[in-house]
Amino acid sequence: MVDRREKLQQLLDGELDPSEIISDPTLASLAERIYGMDIKVLLAEKGIEVPSDDSPSTSLIEVIPSSILPPPGPLGPLPALEQTTAGSRNTLFILLGVLAISVALLNLVMGLGELYNPCTTNWCADNSKFIWLAPHQLTQDGGWGSVGAAGIPDYAMIGGGLVLTLLGLRKKA
Repeated sequence: MVDRREKLQQLLDGELDPSEIISDPTLASLAERIYGMDIKVLLAEKGIEVPSDDSPSTSLIEVIPSSILPPPGPLGPLPALEQTTAGSRNTLFILLGVLAISVALLNLVMGLGELYNPCTTNWCADNSKFIWLAPHQLTQDGGWGSVGAAGIPDYAMIGGGLVLTLLGLRKKA
């Protein structure tokens, strides 16, 4: 192994004799890849006789013997797929959309705090609209706002509900 490393280092340094390169197919292959020239042609030009070795080198390539297994046969007919109706999917989209719109509008008009408000401060008693971006402040003043004041999250929830409802109502071709 050390001898191969020394030869490789000599090849990279340019100190290796061309006859040694051609005698080792691994070094010849590396020299062709590194220097980008055909080693056999170069050696023939210099007058060095190239041994005719028609067998491919197996020093760098692992040859896997062919298997004795027969080739795979045809798969046969595939089982028929169940035809699912889009009705269940459409119904789910419609229900989720209507629910999102209903909850968003209820929060805007009446406030979800009228139904359930775990906050006990005076601010929460007067402001019963749930702030959608502050679910972590449900028991504090920051989770509740004044009824009727719509914000971007309210519009986004109404818009998302409309999109879900329209997706459920559209007909597929």
